[in-house]
Amino acid sequence: MKTMLDFIKYYDNDIFIKYFDSSITYGDFYKYVNGIAAQLASYGDDGSIIAMISENIPQFIMVQHACWKNGMIFTPLSPLDSYEELSRKVKFLNPAVVIISSEFRDSFGALNGIVDGKIIYTDPETFGKIPEGLKNKFIKSQGIEELNLRKKPYFDIYRPDPEDTAMLVFTSGTSGKQKAAEIRHKNIYSASFIYKNWFDVGKKDVNLGIAPFFHITGLIFGISLSVISHSKIVLNYRFTPEQTLNDIIKNKTTITMFVATAYRSMLNSWSGIDDIKNKLSSMRVWSAGGMPMPVKTEIEWKKMTGKYIYMAYGLTESTSPLTLWDYPYNGELKIYKDIVSSGRPVYYTTIKRSRGGELIARGPQVVSGYYHNAEDTKLTFSRNGMKTGDICHIDSNNWVYIIDRKKDLIDISGYKVWPVEIENAIRSSQFVEDVVVVPEKDEYKGEVPVAYVKLKDNINPYDEIKNEINNICREKLAKFKIPKNIVFINRMPVNASGKIKRSDIHKILGDAQ
Repeated sequence: MKTMLDFIKYYDNDIFIKYFDSSITYGDFYKYVNGIAAQLASYGDDGSIIAMISENIPQFIMVQHACWKNGMIFTPLSPLDSYEELSRKVKFLNPAVVIISSEFRDSFGALNGIVDGKIIYTDPETFGKIPEGLKNKFIKSQGIEELNLRKKPYFDIYRPDPEDTAMLVFTSGTSGKQKAAEIRHKNIYSASFIYKNWFDVGKKDVNLGIAPFFHITGLIFGISLSVISHSKIVLNYRFTPEQTLNDIIKNKTTITMFVATAYRSMLNSWSGIDDIKNKLSSMRVWSAGGMPMPVKTEIEWKKMTGKYIYMAYGLTESTSPLTLWDYPYNGELKIYKDIVSSGRPVYYTTIKRSRGGELIARGPQVVSGYYHNAEDTKLTFSRNGMKTGDICHIDSNNWVYIIDRKKDLIDISGYKVWPVEIENAIRSSQFVEDVVVVPEKDEYKGEVPVAYVKLKDNINPYDEIKNEINNICREKLAKFKIPKNIVFINRMPVNASGKIKRSDIHKILGDAQ
């Protein structure tokens, strides 16, 4: 079995990375990696942890591969986390080096006081000027470049084994302990190989790299899929629908994967543009994962582009893919109880439904456990497979439907209710952009559902819309499932990767209308 280092050659002049108006060939990338690898070698040994805090910039990919050249463990951290969240993760990791994109030095520079190792800054504009609109929105400080970006033709100290740990990627925990999936080189290769062959990705493809690299989707579908298929990846620092459309038109991108919230954002931004279907015609695979895709979004996207959004399902613990839509797929939209299917099990992967409905998965892309967390490892992994924590339905043709997270179940007078069922009913309103349903304690019923609704374009009057939503719920849902209350909000609670996070709803209630 190979590692990603087997696919980068120093003599290769094909373009690997497009970053705004700049290009980096595979050969030059290889040489930049060698320079950074030599720099990192002075701060740690094989097995040392190197953490990186940045958006989607070329140095992220370079540092990742430079770590592997030293047999080091690469750990991406989200720049959208608070300082408190990041400091807890850094203390847990005790990294030999923390590399920070320099626009975040005011936010995270104080990590220097808790890190025993070295802090190195890198400049997001070293390899390309960020357009003024994007720069003004996200970058508020002067760039600093401290990475060794002098090209070095050779650097070979350590050759990683497929069984070696390649990355630690944080995910949500159940025990209260830090929970970082220990991803091995063999897991990365397996997951990337699955994507490559499933979607027939090759040198001709141009990957639109808009999923954040600190998330497993960006790491695998974005970076490693591009490497293993020898294709091009287009980076635009951080997702905006405007810059994304520019990149598609300019670079004739062909494949991408992101979350449902981004597709809704693109729909809102692009739907009125003249000849939009033709402008997007280079794209052959629109894909999404990480959260459910509303039926309404699928229908509207198909109408705007002529193509479905190919749903995927996977976890950080599965190094991304567990199920994918058949490709190509031209049939009817696969729906079960207003839930769009996440596809069928991918190559070499076994999926089954436990007696309680939980999805259990096995495959070469599935990790073996969590870094320094025996408790959650024991709860999640066994000889029978990985417990995903997701309740599923599997139809007679092996199409998988993710109903909801097991932990999000609402217990109403002994009746078990999945929030997604209520959410899908409310989304059918013409006025609703998105919704989150969470439980609220009730003295009589134990728990009752409460709906937090984001409307399209701040439409009002709210009382009339609330009445319409209640009428829809009465029509589509059993009486006990109808929300006790409907609260209108200005924004949805999303995490760093753009997924809606129900548990964060109370953090944004200051925005309630």
